[in-house]
Amino acid sequence: MSSPAFVNSWNRAAMRRIRSLPDDPRLRLLDAIPRKTRNTIARTSGTQWLPAEVAIEICDALVEILGPEPSVEFWRELVHDSWIGGLLEPLARELRAETEDAAPAEAEIAAPASLLNLAPAAWAMSSRDCGEIVVVDKGDGRIELEARDLPESVRHSQGIRSLYAGALQAMLRFSKLSARVRVEDNDDRLAFVLRMG
Repeated sequence: MSSPAFVNSWNRAAMRRIRSLPDDPRLRLLDAIPRKTRNTIARTSGTQWLPAEVAIEICDALVEILGPEPSVEFWRELVHDSWIGGLLEPLARELRAETEDAAPAEAEIAAPASLLNLAPAAWAMSSRDCGEIVVVDKGDGRIELEARDLPESVRHSQGIRSLYAGALQAMLRFSKLSARVRVEDNDDRLAFVLRMG
């Protein structure tokens, strides 16, 4: 039976970026991430899966040491650079194809829809047995990305929320779209609410 996992390429990319930070945050982050976790990431191929707890340790350490907003910025920059650098290039090509083939007025409508359909695809590509992200059009200018059936450890991780919020902001930036992103968290529901424009 499988257990919640994330592909190690994101852990490795995060550790590379952490090691490029100035001394103070870098050293505090490396102290906050257990040596065993760092060694596991370094010794495992980027294409292999590691337990979700490994990613949670990195993500939660970022929030603890950098703070909530800077950790979102960390992930926004990492995902944006990874997109350009090829980790998400197949998804980026799909987005460009859908919006470039449309007439200008249709492209304006298609771009957010295409982007938001890529977010669940990126989650599915990067995670295993970690629930799903579903796009819900509220019909009032709000679009929600609902996280469903997340394992408890993933659902309650502030770091994973920062990772996902940063990834959304990177997708918006890459696509030259503007939206306000807000997290709604009720007892049984976690959603990222986007209001375009």
